[in-house]
Amino acid sequence: MSSKEVNLLAFSLQQFFYKLKAYTGLINRLIITQLLALLFSLPGGIGMISSSNGEITVSVRHYSASMVIVFSLFWIATVAILLTTKQYKKMDMPLVANRLSGNLSDVGFLLTACVFAGVTSSLVGVLFRVIMYFTFDRSMIVFNEFFLTPSDLILSMVVTILYMALISALGYFMGMLSQVSMAFVITIPVVIFGVLRVYTEFVQSVIKFYVGEVSLPLFAFKILITSIVLFGISIVLSDRMEVRQ
Repeated sequence: MSSKEVNLLAFSLQQFFYKLKAYTGLINRLIITQLLALLFSLPGGIGMISSSNGEITVSVRHYSASMVIVFSLFWIATVAILLTTKQYKKMDMPLVANRLSGNLSDVGFLLTACVFAGVTSSLVGVLFRVIMYFTFDRSMIVFNEFFLTPSDLILSMVVTILYMALISALGYFMGMLSQVSMAFVITIPVVIFGVLRVYTEFVQSVIKFYVGEVSLPLFAFKILITSIVLFGISIVLSDRMEVRQ
């Protein structure tokens, strides 16, 4: 290993630990976001099914903490885009660093944030069940799969972390494109909207490629490869920006 590689690793780690301390406000926003999602999930649930035979009416209200995960995904996407902005890139200036080490430390922070957000999202889901158990009429609760086993909880954490890694990589890539040219700020939403409207089957096949995977190792492989490619392209774009400047 050359001294240049050692210096790059040392600089990246230095920036990574610096950003863990500097970006605590972003983590605090995650906690607030998850608690808000929990409050939104409690009052009326996410759906209700009613059935009647003329004499008896049965209503089933479905509750889920999935909104917590959705809000967390929006949070990690927002953070990934923010890290590509000039305001956050200036955070690297007090340190001895270059664009590459700065990007590597950003990736490290994002992946750490994904792990934290994935774990807390799943734990908030457990808190959601605890609140329902002690505040709702237990005779009205269907307890089938109500209690999570340790293996189910760990699986939920792993899958959520992987999804967040993918979203963070996509957000970082889109944010970097926006830094390359402001034209992408307009064209990216337009292209996404157009693809969703015109190429519906293609979009569904892409979603199914990830969401429809039933094998955890294969699912993890797909997510990791896609994330590495997106982060890699983002770093290359950033290096080219540095050369032009």
